[in-house]
Amino acid sequence: MLASAYAELIYMPRPVSNRRKMEVGHRAKQFAPFAALRGFEETVRKKEILYEPKKELSEEKKNELDSKLRILSKGMKVQAVYFVESSEFPGKGKHCSIEGMVEFFDPQIYLRIGDIEIPVSEITELSGNVFEALEQPC
Repeated sequence: MLASAYAELIYMPRPVSNRRKMEVGHRAKQFAPFAALRGFEETVRKKEILYEPKKELSEEKKNELDSKLRILSKGMKVQAVYFVESSEFPGKGKHCSIEGMVEFFDPQIYLRIGDIEIPVSEITELSGNVFEALEQPC
């Protein structure tokens, strides 16, 4: 009954547009500003970062780092490896490295190289020409 009412429409040829077909790239562009899942890309990027626990230093490494910190002063060119804790994953983070001139150093607070301020407690390694005498075996 219903099929007979629409029988002439069912067997009609599909209409063909006189307009030129849009390229696939251009069709995709019109939907680009629409983000169905807001914040999804940012969340995925955060998951791509590999977080690790802070390296525990041996007593020997702690003593070596302590002696290097005693020598350290403003104007020295050093390379520092330090730990940056993740705000989302407490206890985990990443180890970063920076090389440059010491702008400010207070052994109780932080070390500043360029515009990066590093808490002294987060420094895991210091190296540079100024420490060569300490690193050479006796």
